[in-house]
Formats: sequence, structure tokens, C-alpha cells
Amino acid sequence: MLIMIETPPTRPNPTPQPVPTPEPQPVPTPTPQPVPTPEPSAERYTICEANPLGQPIPQV
Repeated sequence: MLIMIETPPTRPNPTPQPVPTPEPQPVPTPTPQPVPTPEPSAERYTICEANPLGQPIPQV
């Protein structure tokens, strides 16, 4: 003898709502500041083997 068990109606799976992707905010690019170029001094301090102490070498 078969006993019929009432099965609840299967609910259809709800369609997943698409997740709204936020629009990427534009990254503000900082305006490059001009690097102040130092004025060339009359005497250049160079360090080399012949001038280890960095004595000012007069430009000829």
C-alpha cells in the first residue's frame, strides 16, 4: 500500500539580481610641479680622485 506524501511545490530559484558595479571614479592626476632648476654656480664642487676634498674647481 503506497502512502502519498504531499511534497511542497518546488519553488523556482530566484534569478540572482546582478550586482550593480560602481563606475570607477577617475583618479585625479596631480599636475606635476616644475622642479626649480638651481642656477649654475660659478664654482662647481666636484669630488673625484684628483679632488677628494671637493675643492672648488674654477671653470676655465
